[in-house]
Amino acid sequence: MEEKIDFQDYNWIYYVVGLVCGAISGLAVEGHVIIGAILGLLTGGLFQFLINKSREEVQ
Repeated sequence: MEEKIDFQDYNWIYYVVGLVCGAISGLAVEGHVIIGAILGLLTGGLFQFLINKSREEVQ
C-alpha cells in the first residue's frame, strides 16, 4: 500500500523557489530584480542537480 514517490515530478519546485528568493534578495540588496532572479534560478538548478543526484544513489 505504500506509494513510491517519483522525485523527478517535483523538479520544478527548486527552480520556482530559487527564482522567487533570488528576486526578493536582488531587490533587497541592489534593487535589481532581474539579476537576482537569474542568479536564484541558477542556484535552484544547482540544488536540484545535487539533491536529486544524491537521492538516486539511496534508492
